[in-house]
Amino acid sequence: MHTPRLHWMRGRIEAGPGDRRTLEWIGCDDAGEAIARVVRVLGPLIEGWREYRAVARDAEARVVELRPIPPEGAGWLACVGGKVVGRAALPLQAVRRAEAVLLDARKE
Repeated sequence: MHTPRLHWMRGRIEAGPGDRRTLEWIGCDDAGEAIARVVRVLGPLIEGWREYRAVARDAEARVVELRPIPPEGAGWLACVGGKVVGRAALPLQAVRRAEAVLLDARKE
């Protein structure tokens, strides 16, 4: 049996000028329903010598984004449904991990 391949498309993209990085990949089945996600873990914001692990998302700082330090080499999360099923250094590795979990679920 082969590993199921989802149709992957870009999700959220980093806001800001210049080269913007993809923050999320969404895996859809043949019907177009989102089955899995691969999400970049944004590390702390570093400005000069300061490191911020919480960043305000609005002007009044009512919404705050927490930015933990990802483990070395594991800045991408593989998620199936609402569950994290693995970590990876590269998005493609996380994609393959999510697809492998889906294959294991089919076997059961």
